[in-house]
Amino acid sequence: MSVARISKLKKIKNRRCLVVSCGGSQGGIQCLYFTSNGQTWEILAHSKISYPQRITAIQEILNSGSLSDLNPSDLPYLDFKVSQLMLECIKTTLVQTSRSVSTPHLVVVNKMTLWKCLTEENCQQTYWDISAGDPQFIASSLNTPVYSDFTRNNLLAGGTGAFPVNPGNRIILSKCPGITMLLNIGIFSHLTIIDTSRSTVPVDSITGPGTCLIDKVAKSILEVESFDRDGNLASMGKVDGELLNTLASAPWFAKNGEKAASSGQFDYILNIPEVSKLPPHDRIATLTALTARSIYDYYRTEYKDNTPPERILISGGGTNNLTIQEYLKTYFQAIPISSIETLSIPVEMRIPFALGLTVNASISGVTVPFENGTAPKVTSIGRWYIP
Repeated sequence: MSVARISKLKKIKNRRCLVVSCGGSQGGIQCLYFTSNGQTWEILAHSKISYPQRITAIQEILNSGSLSDLNPSDLPYLDFKVSQLMLECIKTTLVQTSRSVSTPHLVVVNKMTLWKCLTEENCQQTYWDISAGDPQFIASSLNTPVYSDFTRNNLLAGGTGAFPVNPGNRIILSKCPGITMLLNIGIFSHLTIIDTSRSTVPVDSITGPGTCLIDKVAKSILEVESFDRDGNLASMGKVDGELLNTLASAPWFAKNGEKAASSGQFDYILNIPEVSKLPPHDRIATLTALTARSIYDYYRTEYKDNTPPERILISGGGTNNLTIQEYLKTYFQAIPISSIETLSIPVEMRIPFALGLTVNASISGVTVPFENGTAPKVTSIGRWYIP
């Protein structure tokens, strides 16, 4: 039955695909519904649901790395509640559409990542993850095939848990000729440069912290909210330039080539005496500047083409931080910076949307570049869940 259902799905030329994605504690759950024939796309509807306070509290405990306040019953609650909220977000999205297109052909699920880090076994280190949200619950509730488990499959293939999104990014940028820099500022910052005329991706990597350090300092200032959404707190402080240079030259930042980051990768920075002794607003200003500086440094080091990108399109929760944007404009100067919303894509949905486009393209037979570890245990980008 499952093989027949997938075979039938592959024969559909213009598929309706629904992507539901679990973000960080401020991101909530977002859903985007689109149609695509593999080359062009149209967004039909999208919606967002914020997390209830208990889920946010559990996420922040996990992010802090201090598990003494975590009750074992919190984890099954989280898995169950996230599954319910994903389904609620899906239904909220579909109700916005007409009856003729209100049934998706497939659903792509980006589960909530609770933790991803290096583990050690027999003197060998490998990345592994823990996630929440049940794709089978979604598949059975909607009677629709679900594709998921991208992080785990990438890890099993010898990767670091990265999403296979660049085929989708190319489809998104089919509306943007030339060279485009895609910058996603989430917990981490991720830089992708795509030359659509050559169909090449010369740069694709995490560059450093996104909002992870900013959020933690904002929590200490505001006590209630754990984020500096518009950059107002940072704008009230003064950047310590000498300290910024020191932080930006640390070994992780100075390393060349593609980079990976674990949960809590940059938390050590908050414990550096020169950082912790700064007045709170100066501290958040300096760490906000570090986000922009590490993006620019990576671009300057890794981008070898003589032709600069024609545009920078920003996505992710950090898009709303105007202070980060001002720092980026200072560094990149002549390259215009705008939000991914100029392409009618919600700011926090560019990567999940690219993931959905990639999955849709792969169903049509497009080859998706895959990890090639020393002993890959899987050869697919994700896993099917059939109702």
